Order: sequence, then structure tokens, then C-alpha cells
Amino acid sequence: MSTSETGTAPGRPYRGSSPEERRELRREQLLDAAVEIFGTSGFRSASIDRICSTAGLTKRYFYESFESSEDLLTTVYRRATTTMLSGIHAPSAESSMTAEEVLQAALSNFFEAIADDPRSARIVLLEVLGVSTEVDALYRQTTSLFVDAVLAVADSVGTARGLAGPNRRTLAVGLVGAVLMMTQQWLLAPDSEPLDGVIAGAHTILGAVAFGRLD
Repeated sequence: MSTSETGTAPGRPYRGSSPEERRELRREQLLDAAVEIFGTSGFRSASIDRICSTAGLTKRYFYESFESSEDLLTTVYRRATTTMLSGIHAPSAESSMTAEEVLQAALSNFFEAIADDPRSARIVLLEVLGVSTEVDALYRQTTSLFVDAVLAVADSVGTARGLAGPNRRTLAVGLVGAVLMMTQQWLLAPDSEPLDGVIAGAHTILGAVAFGRLD
């Protein structure tokens, strides 16, 4: 009878962990290794061998969870963008926040996610670009989700006149693109400007278009 890496027969618990739990743990180890490698030295310089070595696993366990390094990249990308999007949300109906406070909260939450995990942010904003047709399509789909989030926030405050017209989605695409480019440039040279300054710049751009003012 074959055994797993722990010497336990497949399907049997090992030290209180089920086979499914051990598999999920190995998957998380690979994801963490990918964030470290893709987010520092880059996706194109990574190899499956290096990822496995960083995770402390053999290639057998890589293919247990992922089909390829590109599959691993898209999984890491989805996880990171989900975290970023979670902070950009419309207030509840009971909220007493003003439009400015809603905008400031959304931007602060987004940039805090960037600052908390710049490796994942590099993957989202830099490493996925130009990898393949499939990854490019995922990038466009995810950008559309950011646009949806911006429009949802605008709708919730009711005073975002600049995002209320027939070309509102095109404007929102431009806003998202501007903020993502500002974020990308800050990631490439984080010492060039304090993060608070980047947030303030993003606030000015979104405020000018959504609320029609430049203060």
C-alpha cells in the first residue's frame, strides 16, 4: 500500500488532520511561496522548482493543486484583488457618512491593502501584465469589478453628479485607471512620495470628477 509524505496511508488522519486539511495546507504553502517570489523577483524569473523549494514541498504536491505556474499566478492574483476590492464598498443604508467620508474611506482601505502587502500589489499591478491572452482577459475582468465598485460607491452617496450621466462607466474606467497607475508608480518608487500624498492625489482626481470640485 502506498503512503503519503507523512508515511500515513492515503485517506487516514495524521496527527488530527484529514487528508483534505493537509492538502489545503500544502496549497496555502505554495500560494505563500508564490506571493514571495512573484512579488519580489517577479513571475517571469520564477520556476516551479524554486516555488516548491520555498514552500518546502516537492513538485508532486505542486501539481496536486495547480496545473502550471500561470495557474498559480492567477490564483494568487484573484486572492489579492478580492482583498483589495473588499475595502471598496458602499455604506449601508443606515450609515450617516457624508460623500467625502465615503470616498476617503474607500481610498484609505484600498491603499492600506497595498501598503500592508506590497508583494501582492506588485503581482496585481505589474506581474500579470502581458503574461498570456488568458491572463490579460482576467485582468480586464477584474478591472471591470473595480469599476463596478466605484460606481456602487457613487450611487450610494447620491451626490456624485459626474458619475450619473450616460457616459458614467467610461468616466469610472478612467478614474480606476488613474488610481491604478498612481499606485503602480508608487510601488515602483515608494520613497518618491509618502503614501498619504498618493491617497490625497487620488482623492483629488475622484472628487473632481464625481463631485465637480478640485479642493
